[in-house]
Amino acid sequence: MREIPQLPALGGYARRASRPLGVLLALALILAGWGCSIKRKVSVEVPVRVLAAREAGFDRLVEIVNGYGSIQDLANARMKVTLTYGRWESGEQEEYKRAPGYLLVRPPDRLRLVIQNPITKTAIFDVLSVGDDFSAWVPGKLRFYRGKNSADNLVLEELPGGVPLRASHLYEALVPAGLDLSAPGTKVALEEAADREAKYYVLSSFREGTGARIHCLRRIWIERSQLAVARQQMYREDGRLIGDIEYIGMDPVDGVCLPGEIRLTRPEDGYAVKLEFERESWRVDRGLKDGAFVLPPPPEAEVVDLTKTDKEQRF
Repeated sequence: MREIPQLPALGGYARRASRPLGVLLALALILAGWGCSIKRKVSVEVPVRVLAAREAGFDRLVEIVNGYGSIQDLANARMKVTLTYGRWESGEQEEYKRAPGYLLVRPPDRLRLVIQNPITKTAIFDVLSVGDDFSAWVPGKLRFYRGKNSADNLVLEELPGGVPLRASHLYEALVPAGLDLSAPGTKVALEEAADREAKYYVLSSFREGTGARIHCLRRIWIERSQLAVARQQMYREDGRLIGDIEYIGMDPVDGVCLPGEIRLTRPEDGYAVKLEFERESWRVDRGLKDGAFVLPPPPEAEVVDLTKTDKEQRF
């Protein structure tokens, strides 16, 4: 009788390999027995702004940003200001009491901001900024100050660490600068982004550097349900974030979208300011008189010229 050759016996490795195979087979049989009971449909609430997201091309998005350049003047007579002072990484910040006020803006570089007493509504701080020059009247001290927005240090007696708030920071928050696509060495990129509340287009402005290096100068977030600016982020050429501006409750006013609230953070300068606006009080292109941007010192004021100090400008 012919002998039938025998297959070699499975070694230890083969036996070990068969164990997980057996486990997987058993699991498959169990899942098959359960059928569709292992999964279920879950209702997901999609935010309204995500559902309402609109499409827009690059040229249209640039047009939205550059649309602020058509503003002749801007005013809001019912607003509130909250200032937070101190770097967050220090573990301690000071928040100043929320106070009412009003502001006036005229491009390209004029801004008037008046902070009022919450009870009497009289001015407690009145500042006018024109280009790099600013004037400030503080009735409580009977002092009138003249100085430069570009100063490294503005020091209050109550804040020996300095007051970094500049009118130019507020101006760029209120009137976003346009995108100059013809500027030499400047490129603008477009991408999409989303969070739990909305979808966005993001325009990023870059400047050519040396070699392969390019520098991101600004990112502009445009919320897609309204096609309105929702955020600006400004950077130094070394990549550090110097300004972060959030716009909340944007609504069209006379053809331009304006916010119900602006949250401005200046990480390098160590402060944040929140501006809250009454929507019905926005006024666009109402022909503000030249006198609205004139702030002479009152007769009783002590005039302090901050440009005459050697190292710092002191209030």
